[in-house]
Amino acid sequence: MDFMMIILSFFAGVLGTFLGGTQTFICTGLIGLIVSFFSLAGYDVQFLNDIILNVLFLPCIIFNGAGVATAYAAKNHDIRGVNTDRSLLFTKDYKVFLCGGFFGVVGYLLFTIFTSLNLPLDIGALVVVLVGIIGRLLFNQEQWINKKAFTPSRNAMVNLLTFQFVLSIGVSLITILLVDLTNIVSIGFYISAFSLIFVFKYPQFPATHHISMVVGYAYVQTGDIFISLLFGVMSHLIFTVFGLFFNVDCGTHIDPPAVAIGTLSLIIFILL
Repeated sequence: MDFMMIILSFFAGVLGTFLGGTQTFICTGLIGLIVSFFSLAGYDVQFLNDIILNVLFLPCIIFNGAGVATAYAAKNHDIRGVNTDRSLLFTKDYKVFLCGGFFGVVGYLLFTIFTSLNLPLDIGALVVVLVGIIGRLLFNQEQWINKKAFTPSRNAMVNLLTFQFVLSIGVSLITILLVDLTNIVSIGFYISAFSLIFVFKYPQFPATHHISMVVGYAYVQTGDIFISLLFGVMSHLIFTVFGLFFNVDCGTHIDPPAVAIGTLSLIIFILL
């Protein structure tokens, strides 16, 4: 482990606390697209890739710092622990920023340890989930599990499932095309991450990075369109169900997209 990387991870967590979790993830998407563009153009992107994208703006570091700091801030400030779309600058509380920095380091250390073990799954997603669970264990102020998950009427359920199915198929097909054209497994993930900028104008804008990342993995592993589509649909199903029961109306954020990516990447890397 590099001591300078630990210091950088601490400041990444502080930066995430300053920006807000959703904002950091949008930045991750933008930087990932910039790195991808310059890489395809033949430029040397080692510094951008190794330091900026995969340390400073690595979600399991910077997003984790922001997410747990938000959960901590909810104990003493006017914010819910799930509101990861807000900057915590308004708290003017150094302890909130220290919390963000500390859990940025925790994210880095866990990522480094699990990477050294060569675990067969998306390690970043695993760390995002684990740190989210730690945040809930330490700082939760509300219910742990949503016991009254959304139960719409039959017609509403059919409409919802139809929309979710069409969305997952559409995102999956676009991801397959982009991966095939660029040979960059995470290109769809970066586009999906950056697209969350529309959440601030249209709050119901859907998250899709769990679909695009899982489909990218499945397509690179198999080259099969139909298998990749299947995994895209399954990813969105896991995301939806987990979110309804373990995130909606709960007190802290445990990331549903990371749950979907971690679970299905394990299956893809082991079985395909």
